[in-house]
Amino acid sequence: MRFLFLFLVLGFFTLIYTSCDGKKGNQPQSNNKLVDSSTMLLEKYPDSVELINQTANSALQMGDTGTSIQLLSQSLGLKLDQPEVENQLGFLLAAIKSEQSLLIATRMTHSDKALDAAKGHYIKGLFYANTGNDKEAIRSFDSSIITNFTFTDAYIEKAISLYHTGEINKAIDALSKAMDLDSKNPDVYYWLGLCLEEKKEMDNAAAYYQETLRLAPDHQAAITSLNNLKK
Repeated sequence: MRFLFLFLVLGFFTLIYTSCDGKKGNQPQSNNKLVDSSTMLLEKYPDSVELINQTANSALQMGDTGTSIQLLSQSLGLKLDQPEVENQLGFLLAAIKSEQSLLIATRMTHSDKALDAAKGHYIKGLFYANTGNDKEAIRSFDSSIITNFTFTDAYIEKAISLYHTGEINKAIDALSKAMDLDSKNPDVYYWLGLCLEEKKEMDNAAAYYQETLRLAPDHQAAITSLNNLKK
C-alpha cells in the first residue's frame, strides 16, 4: 500500500489518549475548539491567507479532507504564489483521484525551483498510480527524478509502481538509490522486503522487515508481513 497516499486520502491523525487515570485525553476537544475558533475568525477576516491555511491544516488534522481542499483552493485564489500550499493541495487532490491535481501539477512543473518542479511531476505520478496507470506513473516519477535527482520520495513511489507491474529488479534498483539518499526511511526497507519476498528470498525479506521495525516500531504493514513469513 502507498502509506503516504492512504494517510492523505483519509486525512487522519491518531488521537492520543494520555490521561493517567485512564480517562480520554482532551486532544479531540482541543482540535474541535481550534477548528471552531479558526472558523469564527474566518468569518471576520475572510481574506486572511494565513488564517485560511491554518484552518485548512486544522481541518485535515480532524480528518476533514474535503474542507481542507476547499480552503487550500480558496487560499490559492487569494494568493497564487504559495508553493507549499500548491503542493499540499495537489497532493490531496491526487490522493482522492481528482484530475484537478494534474492542472496544479502541470503549473508546478514550470517552476524555476527544481524541487518545486520535481514535486509537480511527482504529483502527476501519484495521480496516475492512484488511478491504476502505473506505467504513466513511472514516467512521471522518472521526470521528477530527472528534475531533482535527490528527491527520495520519487524513487520510492517509482519502485512501488514497478513492483505493481512486476518489474521487481528495477524496483530494487530504485529503492537502493532511495536508500543512498535516505538510509533511515522505513518504507525503503519495507518495500525492499516485499520485493525480496517476491523473489522467494525469505530470509533477506525478513531482515528488511526487521530493519523497518527497528526504524518504525509501529509500522503495521511490516509487522503483518513479518508475521506472515513466520507462519
